[in-house]
Amino acid sequence: MTSSTQEVPGETNPFSWFDQVITPLNACSLETSAPIPVGPEQAPDDDDDDGKTHIDSRLILPLVIGCYQLNEGSSSATETNNNTTLVESEKSDENADDAPVEKSSRSGELRLYMIPSASSESESNNQQKHNDGIPKNNEALSFGDPSCVVKMESGVLDGKWRRRDERLHRTTTIGTTYETMPLYASACASGRIHLHSLENNNPLSWNLSHLTSSEETSSVEETSLCLSLAWNDFIMDGCNDSFSNAVSDRIVSSYSNGTVAIHNISCSDQPGNEEDGRCNVNIEETNRWNAHTMFGCPSEVWTCSFLRGDENVVLSGADDSSLKIWDIRQTQRPSHKIGDSEFEAGVTAITPHPALDHIFAAGSYDENVRIYDHRKMDQPLEKVCVGGGVWRIKWHPSCWGVDGTRGHCGKMLVAAMHGGCRVVNVPTLVGAPSDENMGDAEILSKFTAHESMAYGADWIWFDQSSCEGAASCSFYDRQAFIWNSSNQ
Repeated sequence: MTSSTQEVPGETNPFSWFDQVITPLNACSLETSAPIPVGPEQAPDDDDDDGKTHIDSRLILPLVIGCYQLNEGSSSATETNNNTTLVESEKSDENADDAPVEKSSRSGELRLYMIPSASSESESNNQQKHNDGIPKNNEALSFGDPSCVVKMESGVLDGKWRRRDERLHRTTTIGTTYETMPLYASACASGRIHLHSLENNNPLSWNLSHLTSSEETSSVEETSLCLSLAWNDFIMDGCNDSFSNAVSDRIVSSYSNGTVAIHNISCSDQPGNEEDGRCNVNIEETNRWNAHTMFGCPSEVWTCSFLRGDENVVLSGADDSSLKIWDIRQTQRPSHKIGDSEFEAGVTAITPHPALDHIFAAGSYDENVRIYDHRKMDQPLEKVCVGGGVWRIKWHPSCWGVDGTRGHCGKMLVAAMHGGCRVVNVPTLVGAPSDENMGDAEILSKFTAHESMAYGADWIWFDQSSCEGAASCSFYDRQAFIWNSSNQ
């Protein structure tokens, strides 16, 4: 794990990365959560002669890398390389099933890292920067050793932290209360969803504790992979108790057999654990429907999401080059569809804006990110080419208003597969700060250190005053980086 500033061939400016790790399995997803306070910590300051202890209040940011590896059958003739996409790899494996050879298997794991913010002394040092805007103390942004590694029953294709003000509905004998529990949901190649909670025995020991899993699929659906999932967490605006009572926690998930499903997440008293306050978390599938087909066959549904502003709306995007909008109260047919008249390839990423109702971003293999308003879908509000097939889109964390403010309303981080990563700004979004609300969508910076498909990306951000960074991972070279996301 090292820091580096290197010149990129063909790029005008250098890119920089603060830290790097190599994962044992192929890195498929990378997700960060809201920062967690771990201070104040009291530690003696050796530089002082008075022997007094000094308070050092810090934040740590949970980061999970989800790993997936296809273990080829012994007689498989299919080989993969750094230019093979996950789509091509999966389809070649499906074709290999027809031959009388040893069937392939899929391995997976979750790797938890707790990224520390700078200490008060480091933060002071970080006020001094090089001319390129990179903090002198790059050690403030580092992976460190993994806090824990969770071996999964199958490969992990997607994962999401639950951001909804960290309160989970809990049904008790005296009514409904809220459980404080950071939750992480993972989508696995087995077709199952697994829920883990972030727990710590002390400030230096953190782990992911398994809570529950969705039921195993029937024999007919054994080959159905769970490709993506999303919580309905962004629907809540602030800490509104009445709204929490009205909208329960849900997960929408999408599958390789063309289906989309809704799961309810609930929390109830766990017998025998009344003293420590632990609850029993349950996941229950309540609805599943056939969402996408291509040439009469099921089409892989690469992405799905709820929509801020309407709790009954679900969005899905698939390999059939279409984006569909669904009312989950009536799923016989979509309420709206955008097909190949707009998208030139499969729709692979959908991410609703966490602060603006009805606004969402959609990415495609056609290398474009499009911004839509659900209320007028005739054409995108904005469209920007990012130089690679889009696999993940993450709005800037300040949009969530974690620290009471909302800035960078049009800023997003994009994992663009063979193109690396991009930081994009869309200044024309309604509600953006006045200094951003001008001009067309633009690429602010690029990161191209990955040597294969960049599938996962998320922000490293503690508050408005701290150094902004990003983390990303790539598949076949098994690399993850923390890098400088500021304008290059």
